[in-house]
Amino acid sequence: MLDYPIVKYYKTFMQNKKNRKENMYLIIREIEYDTFENDYSVLGSADNMESANKLLDAHKLINKRENTNFTIVKFETPLILKKEVANG
Repeated sequence: MLDYPIVKYYKTFMQNKKNRKENMYLIIREIEYDTFENDYSVLGSADNMESANKLLDAHKLINKRENTNFTIVKFETPLILKKEVANG
């Protein structure tokens, strides 16, 4: 299994089931390159949109690079199909 930052967040999210929040918002950083594929990183998370916006504003404020963008993505628990549904 690939070990992308989003996978790490998902594993943490699922391991803490009793502390799991209804909503989770991820702060994503995109670095654009001319010669390579863009790079994406998860910089943080928040439990509500207000906190996520504060984090987003903070990252934008301290950012000095023109090729870097930030965005908020709502993370939702993926639907896991049971065997009988997945096989049709």
